[in-house]
Amino acid sequence: MKHTTVLACLLLFCITAHTQVYRERIGFELESIADIDIGWIKVYKYPTPPKSATVGNRTYSSVQIGYVQQLIQWMQQSYLPKGCLGDAAYYVNQAPKFSGTNSRLGNAVNTHLQALPHLYGAYTKMYMFLKKDAAGKFAPQNNFAEYWNIEANGLQHISEPVSFISSPEEYYFILPDFKAHSKGYQDEHKPASDFKEFDDHKNIAAYKHFYIPPKVINDNPHYVVIMTKNNELPFEKITIGEFFTQVEKQLPFWQSIDPVPTGTYAVAQKNLARLKEKYKSKWNEPANMKLSSTQISLYTFVNAVEGQNDLFDNKDIYGNESSIPAFPVLKVKKAARELCKTDRPQWLVIRWTMGMPNKRFNIHMHESILNKFNFEYVYNFFFYPEKIKGKPYRPLP
Repeated sequence: MKHTTVLACLLLFCITAHTQVYRERIGFELESIADIDIGWIKVYKYPTPPKSATVGNRTYSSVQIGYVQQLIQWMQQSYLPKGCLGDAAYYVNQAPKFSGTNSRLGNAVNTHLQALPHLYGAYTKMYMFLKKDAAGKFAPQNNFAEYWNIEANGLQHISEPVSFISSPEEYYFILPDFKAHSKGYQDEHKPASDFKEFDDHKNIAAYKHFYIPPKVINDNPHYVVIMTKNNELPFEKITIGEFFTQVEKQLPFWQSIDPVPTGTYAVAQKNLARLKEKYKSKWNEPANMKLSSTQISLYTFVNAVEGQNDLFDNKDIYGNESSIPAFPVLKVKKAARELCKTDRPQWLVIRWTMGMPNKRFNIHMHESILNKFNFEYVYNFFFYPEKIKGKPYRPLP
């Protein structure tokens, strides 16, 4: 009798532990479905040859569209969503459009998308809050999701733009690579930067990779792997001289878009002249800035009076060298930007979000990408195709 009671208790515990708990308007509690291999809404096959596409003034060849279709298949082969529901699609550059609800300033900044390199990519979207549809199958409760992206020539979502000096012809940016910076991550971000041995994981050790903490580029943290031939990114550092030359060029433009009073604008011009004189001896040195200094406006120069910290000062309130990293302002090399339009990527960005790193579905996704996705095969496919000629993609065992 005693054994029967114990067995009954164990059975009751097992049933309770695997009960799917649904909350109205929220969806199933994440941990109550964490052990279920929910899988994909659709597994994509692409039985017909890819076709070229035109979006805005950009044309994407059938080869490029074929690449992203292939990437979706490889991603789905490498990862089975557990505790979440996956979907996939491919995308290209966003075409800048005028928005009637946006400010003049917002619309002007939006035109900088024209200067981004030619991009085509694939993404998988993992819905975490789920419900059951009429057929009893899992379906998204809302649009909250984690993402895994692979994109050719990706830049927008791994960089912080310096919008004041950018234009529809040139995109200036900062790459927040704390891993490569001498000051590294802040203590609060160090554990996440090596989550599940990401920092020196054997499958990505050969490629540039780093962690972007939350709120740096967007709300969610990102894990980023960048592949390039010979590991050389086709970016170049701009000098302090080029920075101020661009500021002087853009000053009248921003005054026409988001004007300040005439007297205030004259103060901005005067302070810009002072800064140019101050940095004359450093004109050819790299322009290094803190991420917090990239949000430049006309008032940045209105307030740039003598005695105040300016854009290239990296000191704390006591005048000592700040512990906050300053990164070089970059732009894509002109030749590389043109080559991005060809049928071979100049670099490949593989990135995924970890907005809920304490939840098992997100941990499973992170581990699957690191341990099962065949980074080496993908690298060779795009940069050394002769090495994998005749060999199909296979996830790592």
